[in-house]
Amino acid sequence: MTGFEPTMDPELEKRDLPLYRTVLDTLREDMHEGRLPVGAVLPSEKELGTRFGVSRITVRRAMDTLAQEGLIHRSAGRAARVAEPRLVQSVTALEDASVALHLVRGTRVELLGFEWQLADGMVARALQIEEGEQVLCVTRLRRHEEAPVFHTVNYVPAPIGALLNRRALESTAFQEVLAAAGFVTVSTERQMGAAPCPKSVAARLGLRTGAPTFRMERLTRDVTGRPLHLLIGHWRWDRFAMRLVSRSGAGINEVTLSEFVTETE
Repeated sequence: MTGFEPTMDPELEKRDLPLYRTVLDTLREDMHEGRLPVGAVLPSEKELGTRFGVSRITVRRAMDTLAQEGLIHRSAGRAARVAEPRLVQSVTALEDASVALHLVRGTRVELLGFEWQLADGMVARALQIEEGEQVLCVTRLRRHEEAPVFHTVNYVPAPIGALLNRRALESTAFQEVLAAAGFVTVSTERQMGAAPCPKSVAARLGLRTGAPTFRMERLTRDVTGRPLHLLIGHWRWDRFAMRLVSRSGAGINEVTLSEFVTETE
């Protein structure tokens, strides 16, 4: 027994809701209000079924939804626990750089590094410069409610990097810093997929080396097609989620999953 008694909202009892929604909404509310804090052990499915007067199948459906939303952690043979909050963002279309600014709301940025480096082959090819040329390397970490969420390394060609405001990079979205220096992003190339967390990033994200992450590469260009900056980022898989809202109609672009979750720095 956990000793936790779920709070039953009288308004929920009045609604004509499916039984699992009553369980789901009540547990969500208890997490949101702090009655079930991060790390708290949830009652067993049998206990919840008894308290709500529903079957274990109904309870399991509610618990499955909570797990899918990242609100609880479950593993075989262990009790479910309240998970650390994820940063969840909703977008309706990926039309321009303004989406990038939308997605960083609710996060706090830390500037971890600001230094000149020599471009390796991969960076040189992306930025269309010679291997060994100087580039500005900007390393940053974004947090949501103090938990690390997203680690990025940004490579900028020397003529552009020389004009960037270091202090602004301590608090401002990268796209805004570029725009303030006179470099406006017109097009973006993105690629994202699952990847093991590199050793250089693991400690900063609070992960073990090799743990799963979402790895993202993003290359931005100006109106002439000149590369402005290359971003290589790693998301903590368990602290970030995206919800895609697509609508048909005038003024709304069609967005596919492969074009999604990449506009953040």
